Amino acid sequence: MKRNKSLLFLALSLIGFGGGYFILKIYNCGYSIFCYDLFSKVGDPLFYGIGALAIIFFVLLFIPKAIPQWKKFAKWFIPIATLIFIFYPNPGSGDLFSPFPEQIFQWVSILYVFVSLMIIGYSTRKS
Repeated sequence: MKRNKSLLFLALSLIGFGGGYFILKIYNCGYSIFCYDLFSKVGDPLFYGIGALAIIFFVLLFIPKAIPQWKKFAKWFIPIATLIFIFYPNPGSGDLFSPFPEQIFQWVSILYVFVSLMIIGYSTRKS
């Protein structure tokens, strides 16, 4: 049963990742600033955040016994990451210390994958 849910969530996350890729790389907004801002606010989180979820669901497909331990972590990290993705402002100062939203999405997604893999590895080794 856990394997079927992992497969379903993997498929859904790959669809979301594909949607993010389409919005960022394929769809052409032309010169519309509004379209670009809107699609980058939607496309970046889909591309990076859902892509990170796809990696973890792929790993959990082969290690289903780690799902309960990983789920404890994901229940608090994913909502926090979602709030960061929604409310992170565009850099206004233009200096080197204000990262662009795309960089924040990448860093949060890398942190999520790293910690998730650590939890999965620890729970696999423990049992």
